[in-house]
Amino acid sequence: MTAGVYQAPRFILPAILFVLFALVMTPFSVRAEGDQGAAAQKFIAGMAQDALDFLKDDSLSGEEKSGKFRQLLQSRYDMDTIGRFALGRYWNVATPDQRTEYQKLFREMIVRVYSNRFKDYKGQKFETRSHRADGGKDTLVSSFIVPTDGAAEVQVDWRVRQTGGGFKVVDVVVEGVSMSVTQRSDFASVIQRGGGNVSVLIDYLKKNQEESKK
Repeated sequence: MTAGVYQAPRFILPAILFVLFALVMTPFSVRAEGDQGAAAQKFIAGMAQDALDFLKDDSLSGEEKSGKFRQLLQSRYDMDTIGRFALGRYWNVATPDQRTEYQKLFREMIVRVYSNRFKDYKGQKFETRSHRADGGKDTLVSSFIVPTDGAAEVQVDWRVRQTGGGFKVVDVVVEGVSMSVTQRSDFASVIQRGGGNVSVLIDYLKKNQEESKK
C-alpha cells in the first residue's frame, strides 16, 4: 500500500458474501435453540435468506441499500472486536482518542468498500452444511457459495460467537483465509511504512474517505 493512494483491502469478497457478512433480521437465542452449534448454523442460514432477499430487491436504491447495510452491520456484527483485532499490537499503543477515531473510520471503510459491490450479485446460491465448536464460546459454521454457471463452489466458514444469549459474527474465513487476519496484515503494513505510528493509519483512512466523496 502507498499512502495517499486508495487501494481496496485484499479481503474484498463477492457481493453475496459481504451482504451475508452483516445482514441478519432476527437474532437467535442459544437458550431457545438448546444447542449452540445448531443455533449458530441456523443463525447463518437465516442470515443467508435475508441477504438473498436484499440483493434481489431492485426497488431499493444504492443509497437505501447502503443505509440498511450500515444499520445492520453495526447491530449484528461485532465490529468492536473486529476493529481491535485488525489493529493488532498497535491497539495497545494507541491513545483512547486514536482508538475511538480509528474504530469510526474502520466502520466507514467497511460500508464504503462493500456497498459498491452489491450490484455484483449474479444469482449465486448459499448453503450451510455443518458446524463445529471452536473454543469455549465460538462456533465455526461451514457454508458454500454455489455459482449458477457451473463454476467451483467456494467454502466460507463463519466464526460465530455467543454474546448475551445471542450470536454475532466475529470473522469470515474464505477458502482457509481469515479475512480479519488479512486486514490486520494490511493495516500493519501501512503503519510500519509510516514509522510505526498509529496516526499514519488514521490519516490514511481519512484521506481515503475524502477521496471517495469526490
